[in-house]
Amino acid sequence: MKLKLSELENKINKEQEINFSQIYEEFNKNVPTEAKLHAKIIGDYIKIEGTIKAALNAVCDKCLKEFTKELNINVDEVFIKGCLNDNYNEEFEIKSDCFIEDLNGKNEIDITDFVYQSVILNIPNKLVCDINCNGNENLNKYIKTDFSDPRLEIFKNIKIEKE
Repeated sequence: MKLKLSELENKINKEQEINFSQIYEEFNKNVPTEAKLHAKIIGDYIKIEGTIKAALNAVCDKCLKEFTKELNINVDEVFIKGCLNDNYNEEFEIKSDCFIEDLNGKNEIDITDFVYQSVILNIPNKLVCDINCNGNENLNKYIKTDFSDPRLEIFKNIKIEKE
């Protein structure tokens, strides 16, 4: 889905509600990712804010159990119509209010990609199936208590001669 800036310019108060729903196979093949967004033009800027709900097929980092992780994401992104910095070769300081994505003259914003990136950036570093997960349930089938590897048996007979 594309948000055309020319259409947004013609809206009352230069703002638009966007209801978005799409299945991203990378997240969950059965549950659509849904977004309720509000886009508004403010001078040379386009502000998009709202909420995104996504369900991820995940594997617990503690016990390796498969589970579905629900994400509720608040987004507040600002785009600039032109170029943020005309001379990218020069070094410049990034300040707290500089986190603005420039459109480089494009006349549309790809909402499908915007939602995808927002979900990817909000996936927790550590995915745990349950707050009380002790991590022992499925690990026993992956961890051997006998640490001998039959492929390494041949090395037991190697003798090293010292000079």
